[in-house]
Amino acid sequence: MIQKKFRLVEKHREYRKKIVANRLSLKEKISGRYQEWRLSRSNAQIVSHIARRLFQKIKNKLRLSYSVHNNIHLSPPKKVKQNIFSIRITGGIGDAVIIARMARDLVANIGEYQFDIYFQSPAVIRPFFSKIKGFRECIHIDAFDQTKHYYQFSLIANQFVYFEDGAINLQEITAKHPKLLGIFSNTVAAKNKYDRYIRLHPTLDGAFSDIATKQGHRRYTYLHHTLGIKYTSDRLDIELVSELPSILLDKKYITIHDGWDGNFPIKSHRPTKSIPIEKWAEIVSLIKKERSDITIVQLGGATGSNIDGVDINFKNKLNFDQATTVLSKSLLHIDAESGLVHIAASLGVRSVVLFGPTNSDWFSYPSNINILPKECGNCWWSTNNWMEKCPAGFDIPICTNSISAKLVAKEAIKLLNAV
Repeated sequence: MIQKKFRLVEKHREYRKKIVANRLSLKEKISGRYQEWRLSRSNAQIVSHIARRLFQKIKNKLRLSYSVHNNIHLSPPKKVKQNIFSIRITGGIGDAVIIARMARDLVANIGEYQFDIYFQSPAVIRPFFSKIKGFRECIHIDAFDQTKHYYQFSLIANQFVYFEDGAINLQEITAKHPKLLGIFSNTVAAKNKYDRYIRLHPTLDGAFSDIATKQGHRRYTYLHHTLGIKYTSDRLDIELVSELPSILLDKKYITIHDGWDGNFPIKSHRPTKSIPIEKWAEIVSLIKKERSDITIVQLGGATGSNIDGVDINFKNKLNFDQATTVLSKSLLHIDAESGLVHIAASLGVRSVVLFGPTNSDWFSYPSNINILPKECGNCWWSTNNWMEKCPAGFDIPICTNSISAKLVAKEAIKLLNAV
């Protein structure tokens, strides 16, 4: 047993060396994730995990068999509200924006349907959905398990999208909604094909993004591809419920953001995907030298740091609605890969985006200027704690630290001059 554990340790060391050299194949990424998982658990934990998985599979098969042989629907048709569905969103603000576009185009395809959204912060994302035809309400995600059976169907949406088992009236859909039945069949095929990645989400998200990008997919259109519906536009009719702060009236300004999802648990002061704060200050200084007529406005919430040199600092001073209004009037947005980049794209605002450990091919928009690291990069979810500790072992992640502040400023000024 000790020798077997030793062999696993040696394999994992080789895997981490290849991370540093950025030479991992897809097979090696998956294998490395398994080795890390195996090393972090005792034999008893592994046996317990396998037993739980087997029990769940047997339970699901028995339940399905019982429902088929006894002609029982998993959600009683009498309780289902006709032509109303729900979407349960897991993830962050950027995911919600992408899913709002999906909901818009889904409703346009299936006809007269209404829908509800379930999310951890319903009030924050409500403006993304409020102007979409058929939208009813945003509800806290904790209520989903109690209400999902009262819809004709419910979708689970994050990096993937699929119909919630036991919360779909297939009899009604098969009889009356052939378009929706086709969409259902598309999601079943995708779920069967990528079941491993869906079950282990988010731990294999990095490996999956490599597969998807090789097939020509991007994050912002992949949900549409799964459903088999047309992606109509990056633009989204977001409800702007706040007025522009008076200090910005009649000003030409750009926005800049240093921050990240506070719901992602990290122990370090700054996550691996954040840009060194000194580089942000240098970027601001270089832009102001060339374009002194432009006001630089910092946005952000509780996470991140104050950036030296900005003209107006709104960090942790505006609510989300107010920040969205400020972003909507910006000439340009500068950011790491974050939810604000997705909102900016929805508002028609171009961004200069600084990438580090996440997959630039997967998360980028072609309309933006996407700055890639000179070294390393694309190591997200190669380890469980990739967000707080560089998988290659550097105290300061080499990917974000290799980005040139001069290049970022140059690209930003080029965009500003073209406005």
